[in-house]
Amino acid sequence: MRASPPPAERTDHRQPEGGFGEAVRLTVPVAMAYIPLGVAFGVLLTASGINWYWAPLSTLLIYAGSIEFLAVGFMVAGLPLYQVAFTSLIVNFRHIFYGLSFPIDRLRGRARKAYGVFALTDETYGITSAGPGMHLTGRQITVLQVVSHVWWFLGALLGALLGQVIPESVKGFEFALTAMFLTLAVNAVRTSRSATLVLLALGAGVVGYLVDRYVIGESFLIVSLLLYVVVISAMYRKDRDRDRDKDKDKDKGGDAPAEDSKEQAK
Repeated sequence: MRASPPPAERTDHRQPEGGFGEAVRLTVPVAMAYIPLGVAFGVLLTASGINWYWAPLSTLLIYAGSIEFLAVGFMVAGLPLYQVAFTSLIVNFRHIFYGLSFPIDRLRGRARKAYGVFALTDETYGITSAGPGMHLTGRQITVLQVVSHVWWFLGALLGALLGQVIPESVKGFEFALTAMFLTLAVNAVRTSRSATLVLLALGAGVVGYLVDRYVIGESFLIVSLLLYVVVISAMYRKDRDRDRDKDKDKDKGGDAPAEDSKEQAK
């Protein structure tokens, strides 16, 4: 009598959780950026007259990089809450698109998913969306985000402590925010090589300045950002419609020779 084959073992197709070493290694380039920027942020905050402990506290509660720099100016200037909220939305609007492809399904449990959303930054998204980071497990993604968060926290804490011992006679730290955004703007121009976007940004800034000066006070940032977003959205829609019309024309052009061949065959 022939022995029946053993029943197939039940396999678990879930992706196994990985170790910490690979995820920590991927955070090294992040540390190279987060620690110097965090130090600059901590020094800027204390130099602006804000208590030092707000630097590490903001990294734990906000953790949004550029917004934390902007928040220093917001607190010093005493901007209204609606303007702070709108500016934060515009500056971090890109995170909505990050969420569309972020592998949150690998994170198990509500706590890890919630932290994964909170700690989603440009750098961690870039790591998980390309290269070896695309294959990280859920545990490795959490480790990647936690360690990156720690780098930013340590940088801000170190900067805040350094700011306590730097003499008040040393000036110029308040220019750190302007310098950072100028650098980002220059890099963006080099990448896109589009003079149109630069001119639009300058034009929006001029309109925002005029509105702030002659119409509604304390409205420069919100008017400039809103105008810029509206204009580039209209440009994108116009380009999309034009490409769609070109595709339709190509389809019509491809159908015409087929109809002619049918007529000749008759």
